Amino acid sequence: MPPRPVNANEIGHGPLNWYEGLPPITRAYGTVLFVTGLLQTFKMIRVFWLALLWSRIYSHFEVWRLVTNFFFCDKMSLRLVFRLIWLFTYGKTLESQTYQFEPADYLYMLLFGAVCILAAAGLSEWLFAASMLFVFNADGLIFMTLYVWSRNYPDQPLSIYNLFTIQSFYLPFFYVALEFLFTGAFPWVGLVGIAVGHLYYYLYDMYPAIGGPQLLVTPTFLKNLLADWGLGRRPNTRVAPVPAGFQAFHGRGRRLGAS
Repeated sequence: MPPRPVNANEIGHGPLNWYEGLPPITRAYGTVLFVTGLLQTFKMIRVFWLALLWSRIYSHFEVWRLVTNFFFCDKMSLRLVFRLIWLFTYGKTLESQTYQFEPADYLYMLLFGAVCILAAAGLSEWLFAASMLFVFNADGLIFMTLYVWSRNYPDQPLSIYNLFTIQSFYLPFFYVALEFLFTGAFPWVGLVGIAVGHLYYYLYDMYPAIGGPQLLVTPTFLKNLLADWGLGRRPNTRVAPVPAGFQAFHGRGRRLGAS
């Protein structure tokens, strides 16, 4: 049977093509948030078992909570929809452009953020017994991602619901203020995410730029792990040398304008 002709206009369109076009780490994390939100909506899971409850970690050794608290944002709601839009928009840009050839660096950024958010949650529990402020912390990672994006692309004018325009640097703070106005609850997790994002950006970009050492270096094993999965390249991978050919027009380089 001859192959069926493919309509070129059908290529690259539709929700499935859009979803498959998302970079893998952003797509995986967004999928987890969507699935847990969907399951919670239909009462198919108890998010109690995902929550960061220090008392359960101490007394029952439920250490998985240190990870799973980042896997739930909300049940199916406008709040979850907007969080996924932010993640798929700004996380996609970071992973596919800022960290285009080093996806391990993007994953390391998220892991660094998760550790810092856990530290802030533990500190609030220890000092203020405020355990309920940091039960689910996906918001922290999303706002961290949003902040790091805003620092990498600070001068873009952004239209907000076609009502007014703001500079991209102020976008994370605008969303925090907007959530406070609509919910009346102070978005502690989002603010901590912004603070962690600033800490990461300072250590990863600003501090080395002013002559300091690079303190945040992605571990080699993480790069190798992602390379095994077909993501990124292994450290110290050298580009194959170009074979020698006709050399008549090859010469020593000279800077333009030099005498």
